[in-house]
Amino acid sequence: MKPWQKGIELDYLKKIEKMFSSYNNFAQHELSKFKKNNIADAFSKDEIMIIGETLLHYKEVKRPGPLNMFPGITFAHKKPGDIVIEHLGYKTENDKQTLVEVLRDTDEFLSKDVWVYAHEENEEDKEVLRRANFYKVGTRFNSLADIIGVYFREAKENLFESKRTFIEVPEYETYTLKQFNLDFSKQVKKIQERLEDLDLTFTNHYSNYNKGKSWSAISLRGYTDSPNFITKPIEMNKKWQEEHKDEHFEMRDTSMRSKFPEVEEILSKFKTEIHRVRFMKLKPGGGELERHTDQVDPDVGIINGKLMRIHVPIKTNDKVEFTSWSPEGEKTIVNMKEGSVWYLDIRKPHTAINNGDTERTHLVIDVVANDSVRGML
Repeated sequence: MKPWQKGIELDYLKKIEKMFSSYNNFAQHELSKFKKNNIADAFSKDEIMIIGETLLHYKEVKRPGPLNMFPGITFAHKKPGDIVIEHLGYKTENDKQTLVEVLRDTDEFLSKDVWVYAHEENEEDKEVLRRANFYKVGTRFNSLADIIGVYFREAKENLFESKRTFIEVPEYETYTLKQFNLDFSKQVKKIQERLEDLDLTFTNHYSNYNKGKSWSAISLRGYTDSPNFITKPIEMNKKWQEEHKDEHFEMRDTSMRSKFPEVEEILSKFKTEIHRVRFMKLKPGGGELERHTDQVDPDVGIINGKLMRIHVPIKTNDKVEFTSWSPEGEKTIVNMKEGSVWYLDIRKPHTAINNGDTERTHLVIDVVANDSVRGML
């Protein structure tokens, strides 16, 4: 028996893992699933409750701490003594009813303030929590592209006199994919022609979500003079940082920017500082950027001083689909028209796929958020 099993038979841990499939089926990455090693650790700490075919993984809060939509965007605070239920497990409709009763009637859960984390895309979990008298207070987006709803119920003794307060998240933090009332069709036609004339070599994007190496870019403004340097150094891993520790990276224009005066017309509409400017290409025939978030970039956001990501389709087709997910787990699929302008919150899950026969090219701009730019939404 291996040390991580904590003295528990492997077959039993595998059985329990299957019982948590109602949670794991909605996890977007192996690292966010509740697996055998996590289960063994939870058992060793007496943090798993089993009632028939129903399971709960829960903890008591030892130290106060924030609950964040994203780093720095807080909607609630946990307090010592609170209970946090991190994972639910069930199989059948009868199991769901058992879970409702456990959540609703167990003394341990009635005597304390209780938080529950649930996948927002799992309607069955949300139904269970509604029936057990929990209500949603916020959403957590993690770097693995999971959308975790945070549900809350106060201790029974506090039901008629609430002792908890919650922080209202600004409406603009809920924006996922939102169109500007702008049209750059004229500029786009000229940019298309110039891109064809120049026949540029695009650099494959370094993202782990670049399925089949179908996503590439070229810089008009970036961190070196080279148009083919598309990297943002702060996003890179420790190995890359070590390999480039003696190099100096600073925001600057590349030689490519001066070749596209129409891009200047587009940029001038945003009364703010401009950061990276790139053309980004997605290959035809199923070229795909898989579901992900860009939370490795700490500069991203929509509050003042953070970087907002703006897309202007330069060349596209009617079979390009851009998908994003809201704080409620709702999926939005759009086909962005050439010359239209979109804000994308890249901290939230998103994906793109080009099922057409022609390449898709977007002008992608990072601008410093301020009242003016937000007001344009």
